This record gives sequence, C-alpha cells and structure tokens, in this order.
Amino acid sequence: MLENNAYRLQRLPVTTPPELLARLTDGITKLGLEIPASDCEKLLAYLGLLEKWNRTHNLTAVRDIDSMITRHLLDSLSICDFIGGSRLLDVGSGGGLPGIPLAIAKPHLTVTLVDSVEKKTRFQQFAAGQLKLSNVEALHVRVEQLQPPPAYDTIVARAFAATDKLLQLTAHLLADGGQVLAMTAATDHSAGDTLDCGFWVAEKKKLAVPGDNAERNIVVFKRIDSGR
Repeated sequence: MLENNAYRLQRLPVTTPPELLARLTDGITKLGLEIPASDCEKLLAYLGLLEKWNRTHNLTAVRDIDSMITRHLLDSLSICDFIGGSRLLDVGSGGGLPGIPLAIAKPHLTVTLVDSVEKKTRFQQFAAGQLKLSNVEALHVRVEQLQPPPAYDTIVARAFAATDKLLQLTAHLLADGGQVLAMTAATDHSAGDTLDCGFWVAEKKKLAVPGDNAERNIVVFKRIDSGR
C-alpha cells in the first residue's frame, strides 16, 4: 500500500489527445501489432502518469510525451513477438519499462517489475493501481536477492547491465526452457555464441522502432543445458 494519500487521489486523464493516439496507433501498426483502442488509451494514460511523476521524481531522462511515445512505448512494444510463456520478470524496470506496456498489450502475462530504487517501485505500484493492472506486481528489491518460486518463463532487461552480469544475476530465477531477453543499443554477441556463464545466444535481431533511428537490438539467451 502506498504511504502518501495524495498519490491515491490522483485520477487518470479523462480524454486522450487525438494526435497522440494517432501517433501511437500508427507506430503500433508499423510494428505489425494489433492492440485494441482501449489498450492504446491505457498505454497513453500510463505515459501521462510517467510524465507527471517525472517532473519531480526523475524517473527517466526523456521529458516530453512525444518522445516518450517512441522511446518508451514503441521501444517496449517492439519485443512483443519475443515474449514466451506466461510469467515475465522485468529487471531494473525503472519507470516500468518495458514491463507495464507489455502487461497492457499482453494481458495474459503475469508481470513482475523489480528495481532497487524505491521511488521507482513506488511509481510502478501507483501506475499499476491507477490503470487497474491486476497482472502487474512491483517489488523493491535487488534482483539477486529475489527468490522463486515460481520461476519466470521470460526475463527481460532494458539497458540494465553488462550481459554477463545480467545472466549471472538472473540465472536462479529462470524457468526450465526459459529465456533472457537483453534490449541493448549495441552488442558484440552473435547468434550461436556460447558464453562461459552457461548460456548461449539463441537469437539476435535488430529492432526497428518507428520514429527512432538509433540502433536497437534484442538478444535472446537460453541455458546451454536446455538444448538447442
């Protein structure tokens, strides 16, 4: 439960600016996704909450809504097709990215958000409550201290840490046959590479985020002992 009643008294925006909705739906279409209009409005409502909190809590370096649509929402949604299973862990989630957009776009997912910075998990909890996301849990804990059960089918990190460190910190949380997804600007890994920490690169792909020309990659890691 959040300690500050003022947070609970806030309300979601009554209307969604049509130009923002048009930008978002156009980007979603270019990603090849189908997301209901009601969920698109919920995505923008989440972004509104993030922008408002960011004025005082410094949750993200991206300050304006227009840029947030591209660099936060569409970037997060660009990995939708890589998500496997029904349980997802978002490591170092910050303002809830990519976990909250994925939870909205894929309501069958049970999403756990983890961050070691309390103000960030407080926002995550608040946003999940305001948006009525019953499939989202936000935990203020270091990922290496998190213990299953249950284990996670997909673990995702968005520019969280060096790859080897990410895999070492999350290996104990991965379900049999599960995968770790690293969203990164640049990577030296190639498909088929084997890592000393017991993982191999099952897939590497460049991500095309509508409206963003920056280099984006998704690298899919699986345990070597899970087979190829």
